[in-house]
Amino acid sequence: MEISESTQAVFFVSRIFGLAPYVVKRTSKGQIVDYKRNLLLVIYSLSVVFCLAGLTFKGIFLDINSKKPIRMKTATSRVVTTLDVSVVVSACICGVFCGIYGLPFVRELNQRLNEADDMLSIYVAAGKQDDRGKPRKGLAMLTLVGFFITGALALDIWVWYRIAHKMKKENQDSDANVLGYCPFYALYYILMMFHVLFAQSALGISNRFRRLNVALYQVFPEFNKTPIIEITSVSSTNNVSEKLDNAVEKIRGITTVSHVVHPQPLLTPDRVIENMAYIHASLSTGVILVSNTFGVALLAVLGSCLLHLVATSYFLMVELVGDKDAVFSWIQALWLFIHIFRFLLTVEPCHITNVESRRTMAIVCNLMRTCQESVAKERLESFWRQLVGNNSMFTACGLCSIDRHIITSYCGAIATYLVILIQFKEADDKPMSKAGRRAFLKSFNNTS
Repeated sequence: MEISESTQAVFFVSRIFGLAPYVVKRTSKGQIVDYKRNLLLVIYSLSVVFCLAGLTFKGIFLDINSKKPIRMKTATSRVVTTLDVSVVVSACICGVFCGIYGLPFVRELNQRLNEADDMLSIYVAAGKQDDRGKPRKGLAMLTLVGFFITGALALDIWVWYRIAHKMKKENQDSDANVLGYCPFYALYYILMMFHVLFAQSALGISNRFRRLNVALYQVFPEFNKTPIIEITSVSSTNNVSEKLDNAVEKIRGITTVSHVVHPQPLLTPDRVIENMAYIHASLSTGVILVSNTFGVALLAVLGSCLLHLVATSYFLMVELVGDKDAVFSWIQALWLFIHIFRFLLTVEPCHITNVESRRTMAIVCNLMRTCQESVAKERLESFWRQLVGNNSMFTACGLCSIDRHIITSYCGAIATYLVILIQFKEADDKPMSKAGRRAFLKSFNNTS
């Protein structure tokens, strides 16, 4: 996860939900220099998620064992609802543990992002404007997700209370059955916060790739006519050289106490290409670091998205064919939209990052065609080979790549499982008669 001044809103909210049990170490000037786990925050995170998980399963057992269940009416609905709840619980638990044990990856990721910002700020003056816009984007994402999930949960509780009141004459504990699912609804906030945290981390890397591509366009507007490139995003050429050397030495782990600035009026293209290649390789490693940080939780989240899409579609179809309750049908349609939204909230940031990363290859190819200088052309060919060999992508524990190709796989899986569930539903609605059961056993004995 990215932790900086521009993303601190998402960081603090995720810490409230137990996903980031870290404290930030700052300098006297307020700059973030390190992150470390806090024992009290770790205990708080584990206590919140396990208490909610225990209360959630208690509510399920209460509904199953009641005289007139609210959600557990048939054997198929019991299996689907139990799996629906279990994947949310497992995804939240995995998200908390990824936050606890992912601190080394978080440190390295933020170090690479800060180093990329330092170097890109030399070439692209728009970096400060992007940093000013990040807090607003983070707050907008939090507000949007919070509004949708709160509205969906409120409507869902109201619908189930409406169903419970219809059954209240036969079952006096129907309201208690609905209240038993409240911890499950609370877990949804943790789950959605994980989606926001992962999306912002992926979009943070995508933003650096985009700035790198913009830098290549700005620094080399006419490569064949400009063998020597002058940086115009800062006022003094001496300041440019000093800032670039400091950034490069910081990246390579060199601690400089005193820095002597030698007069370098201009930066050569091969020097710029070398720096861009290093930034791209560092950001590609950042993609792997994000996958390592959230790997297990991503696998659980993708599984929960698949199961929720199947289960919600199943309940919607059953309601449209069966009782035809308009209110319940609309709430199921809303939940279907929510699950599609959170699925895309995981897939789209990864796709955007991959697109920006691959766009660099097209830019480098264009520069190779127009380059006339032998040293710069050699650097470009080396950069191009690096891009060709780069296969860093967001993955869930290395089991599947997260991009738009996974959408087609999900559509096929959803259609298959829906057919299976509908067949089981028909078996529940039409139990086998005694004569049919005897005929089935007779035929089974004859074949055996």
